[in-house]
Amino acid sequence: MAAEHPADPQPDLGPRLVSLHEVITRLRRECPWDRAQTHATLASYALDEASELAEALQAATEAQSGDTAQLATAIEDLVEELGDVLLQVMMNAAIGEQAGTFTLAEVLETVEAKMLRRHPHVFLRDPDAPEPSDDELSVQWETIKAAERAARADRIKARETRHS
Repeated sequence: MAAEHPADPQPDLGPRLVSLHEVITRLRRECPWDRAQTHATLASYALDEASELAEALQAATEAQSGDTAQLATAIEDLVEELGDVLLQVMMNAAIGEQAGTFTLAEVLETVEAKMLRRHPHVFLRDPDAPEPSDDELSVQWETIKAAERAARADRIKARETRHS
C-alpha cells in the first residue's frame, strides 16, 4: 500500500470510511462477540490500544534515525495501531448508533468543530497576519479550554434542571 504524501492529491476517504462503517455495522449484527460488546466492555481494550499506539509512535520516532527496513517496519506497526484505535472509535460509534444515542457522523462533526474552534490562528487568521508566538498560542489555548469547560458546565446544569 503506497503512502500518501503531502504533495499528492488528497485521497477520497469517503468510500473507505463508509466501507469500514459497513463492516463494523455487520460485525455488530452478525458476530456474537462483537454484538455482545458495550461501551463498558470496550473500555479496557481502548486503553490497551491507546497504550500500544503510544509505543508505536515512540518506535516510529526512534526509527527515523535507523535504517530503511527498521523505519518501514515501525511505520507499518504505527499504521496498524492507528487502525486499532480507529476501530475502537468505530465500534463505540456503532454501539451508539444501535442504541440511538449518537452517530458516527456526530462524532466526526464534533471533532471537526473542536479542531476549528481550538485553532482560530489557523482557520480564522488573516493570511497576511504573522503567526502567533508560542506564548500567544498558550494564552489562546487556555482561554478556549476555559470557555469549553464553562459551556460543558452549563450543559450539565441545564440537563440537571430539566430532569429535576
